[in-house]
Amino acid sequence: MKYDVVIIGAGPGGYPAAIRLAQLGKKVLVVEKEAVGGVCLNWGCIPTKALCHAAEVRASLGFFQRIGLGVGDTGLEFAKLQQWKEGVVTKLVKGIEFLFKSNGVQLLKGTARIISPTRVQVKGEVLQDADTDAIIVATGSTPTPLPNIEPDNERIFYAERALFFKHVPPSMLVIGAGATGLEMATIYNAFGTRVTVVEIMDQVSPGLDKEIAENLAKLVQRQGIELHLSSKVASIQKSDATLSVTIELPDGQSVQKEFEKLLLAVGRRPVTDDLLDRGIAIETDQNGFIKVNEKLQTSVPDIYAIGDVTGPPLLAHRATRQGLVAAEIIAGHDARYDPKAMPACIFTLPTVASVGMSEEQAFQAGYEIEVGRFPYSALGRAATLGERDGFVKIIAEKGSGRLLGMHVLGTGADLMIGEGLLGLELDASVESIGSSVHPHPTLLEAVMEAAENVKKRAIHIKN
Repeated sequence: MKYDVVIIGAGPGGYPAAIRLAQLGKKVLVVEKEAVGGVCLNWGCIPTKALCHAAEVRASLGFFQRIGLGVGDTGLEFAKLQQWKEGVVTKLVKGIEFLFKSNGVQLLKGTARIISPTRVQVKGEVLQDADTDAIIVATGSTPTPLPNIEPDNERIFYAERALFFKHVPPSMLVIGAGATGLEMATIYNAFGTRVTVVEIMDQVSPGLDKEIAENLAKLVQRQGIELHLSSKVASIQKSDATLSVTIELPDGQSVQKEFEKLLLAVGRRPVTDDLLDRGIAIETDQNGFIKVNEKLQTSVPDIYAIGDVTGPPLLAHRATRQGLVAAEIIAGHDARYDPKAMPACIFTLPTVASVGMSEEQAFQAGYEIEVGRFPYSALGRAATLGERDGFVKIIAEKGSGRLLGMHVLGTGADLMIGEGLLGLELDASVESIGSSVHPHPTLLEAVMEAAENVKKRAIHIKN
């Protein structure tokens, strides 16, 4: 078999790269060992957000009752919810398979091994080789194991397993307060699980703007989630019914608690095992992630790499953009992967979204800064939704007023962050954002008011 490009992995980086290459007239083979859509579609982003939406609706029932809608908690048919979630995933997977067929992309199920820069061996139902002019590695990432904690996929497991529970567990310990850990914690807390989160760092979602992180931690705890920062799990004892866990606290004390389930959410590593034949060497960093240049080329020029396998930030939309750029470069277009900003969202209750520098990062980079904030409690649209928790925070360069970063904690954060993204890409000033006419009544007005608050000119708060 001879192809212009062989893509290893059909996740959010690989499948868009394949479609774009086909659009540009290339003959493309995609090798995928599991399901198209990768972790993101099948065991990550999409099923998690489906459950997150259900948790958000369930958490809103009290508000509905308060405003006179008479909606009560009629119970949780968890099996039915899981069936709906799987239906969402199946429909999207079939959609990608249809797009492959309609664009002439060939899909081959199996495990790929790079034999040379121009040959890939695929082990599926039969062993076969594919000759190619270029290779794109889009193999993604997998959870990082913790020393002395062995998953058994029943009581101790990674986040993917938590998406397929048949019943809501009565109690669960989550190790890791990053995006994955917090999302799972808030989802199952809303479903009725008693949740405890342990994080070794001194804030939730390390790397997030500290003020946003501190407020998110308070809201998570207010929901009934027990949170231990600067803490770690010292030991786990299994019995027939429960896991007895000893948690070391920052003051040197320890507590012992019983849980039915334990979820590990402490990081991810690249999927590169058995990827390369002995004669092929690709440069990696100290953590095993593949190094690439602005053209997404590895140290072997005809082998490209995209997505999680190239290192942090491990984001599906980053992988997609890299895939499209790699496709255009291979097709001979003058393209570069050089984004000015990379947005990130955490789908907790409420949602967090961030783009650009945090306040701490701006200081570390040597900027003199000004900060603007606007709370949901002063926003008309938020009041109509019963949402008082949350705020928009804008970081600007002092003097020029150039936007450096935007952070949102609250309902609709994932939609609102787009304005900050475009502002950073276009080198916008907070004055231009604040003076732009924003529709009323919307949550987006909080961005306008936060931008105005940078210069202490916001209307609906005391500056």
